[in-house]
Amino acid sequence: MKFCLEDKELSELAGSLGVRATFFDAEVAMVFFRTEPEVCRRILPPPLNPSPEALAMAFLARYPKTNFGSAYNEAALALVAEHQGELGGYILTMPVTEDMACILGREVFGFPKKLADEISLRKTEEGVEGRYVRRGVELMGLSMPFEEEVEGRELVERLGAMTSQGPAGEWRAVSYNFKYFLSPELSGFDYPPRLVKQTTLFRPLGRVKLSYRFDLRLRSSDTDPLGEIPVVEPLFGFYGTFQNTMEAGEVVAEVEESDFMRYAFFKVDHLPR
Repeated sequence: MKFCLEDKELSELAGSLGVRATFFDAEVAMVFFRTEPEVCRRILPPPLNPSPEALAMAFLARYPKTNFGSAYNEAALALVAEHQGELGGYILTMPVTEDMACILGREVFGFPKKLADEISLRKTEEGVEGRYVRRGVELMGLSMPFEEEVEGRELVERLGAMTSQGPAGEWRAVSYNFKYFLSPELSGFDYPPRLVKQTTLFRPLGRVKLSYRFDLRLRSSDTDPLGEIPVVEPLFGFYGTFQNTMEAGEVVAEVEESDFMRYAFFKVDHLPR
């Protein structure tokens, strides 16, 4: 981009600001599991509430083509949380392999993105394997054998209350993120931390493969505490190719600075000393 846009470029930008980010031929492996209720209660900031079953989610994805000029890989770990009766994923980490994907996700929606050393996802004879590595530590490893193949509509039935179904097996996944900035005076926040709800539309490109006996390995390092989320019981996972579209987000709540400060530092690696 340029330091200063020309009038024509500024006019074109105004007409494109509402364009949704689209991911073509997105390859996604996503798993759901039960974790410990006490972990959910400790980590979820208000006004989010834990899901009744202490559910969590992780995924690894490859995005070979997008409409915003980036091709990259991504991983994520989330707790399933409830806000005003609607379930969604409170994103604990969402590393990527490309800097623009990191910047846009953090600055627009508040996703807790960091740059990874490696995020991989590959097919094997039995299923898929993948891993996420940052600062030399493998923080997430996934082995998922395929056991069943279903249409998109059947996948939505398995997801249940965590999503809503659209035409032709499309489904919507809700993410919850907090958007905030520390003030330049270093005295608190620029504005009250905002809870952002953002929805992504998944369109399956073909049948989806399911697994009920995946192996998800979460580890911690000095900078990334993924191992704090225990995998108590694997539930199910899926793998498929999708066309994904990120819909516009909305601010659904603001929280008091004093209530949120303890939750505000998982997007950075170290506290100042």
